Amino acid sequence: MGKKKKQYADDDGRTIVDMNVDGFPWYRPTKADKKVAKEDRPTRKETRAMMRAWFVAYLPRILAIVVGFGLAAAVVVCWLNGWFVN
Repeated sequence: MGKKKKQYADDDGRTIVDMNVDGFPWYRPTKADKKVAKEDRPTRKETRAMMRAWFVAYLPRILAIVVGFGLAAAVVVCWLNGWFVN
C-alpha cells in the first residue's frame, strides 16, 4: 500500500524556487545551467530603477557610517594633539 499524496486547494503544481542546491542529496549539477528567458530579464529602465531604490534605501546607513568614522577620527586627532588635556 502506497501513501496517498495530500492535495491542497491552492496548489497548482508550479515550482516557486529551484531547490537544486550544492550539498543537498538531490543536487544535480547539469540542472543548474538553465538560462533565464529573455522576457524574464529586467529592462535597462527597470535595472536603473532597482539601483536607484537600493541607493536611496542604503544612503542613511552609509552616511551614518561615514559620519561615525569622521567623528572617531576627529576625537583621535584631538586626543593625540593634547587638546583634551587640562
